[in-house]
Amino acid sequence: MDEALREKESIRKASLSLGALLLFTHFIITVNNWYRTIPSVDIPQHIGAGVLAALLFYWLAYHFRDSLNLNRSPRFTIFLVLGWTALLGVGWEFFEFMHDEIVIFFGLKLQLAQLSNFDTMKDLFDDLVGGSSLAIFMRLRYDRKKRQL
Repeated sequence: MDEALREKESIRKASLSLGALLLFTHFIITVNNWYRTIPSVDIPQHIGAGVLAALLFYWLAYHFRDSLNLNRSPRFTIFLVLGWTALLGVGWEFFEFMHDEIVIFFGLKLQLAQLSNFDTMKDLFDDLVGGSSLAIFMRLRYDRKKRQL
C-alpha cells in the first residue's frame, strides 16, 4: 500500500472516530440540556466539528489526488480547508435555523437550537479554529515528512 493510501485510511479512521465522539457527546449534552445551562459547552463541539470538516477535506483530497494537488501552495491549501470548513459550518447553522423555524411554526415541544446571532457567529469562529488547527498540523506534518526524504 503506498503512502497516500495509508494516509487516506488513517484520515478515514480518525474521521469516523471523531464523528462518533462528537455525536455521542452531542446526544449527552442535548439530553442534559447543557447547551442552555453551560453556554461554553459547545465550544469544544464546534472546534471538533471544524477538525472533522478539515479531515473530510483531506480525505477527499487524497481520494481525488489526481485532480487536486495540495502540494503546490501551502497558503492555497489552508484557504481551501478553511473554505470547506466554513461551508460545512454554515450548512450546520442553517440546519439549526431551519430546525427552529419548524419547531416554532408547528408549535413543537422541542428545544430550540439557535441561542442568538452572537452564538451563531461564535460557533462559526470555533469551526474555523478547529479547521485551521488541523490544516496547520497537516502542513507541518507534510513538511516534516518531506525533510525526512
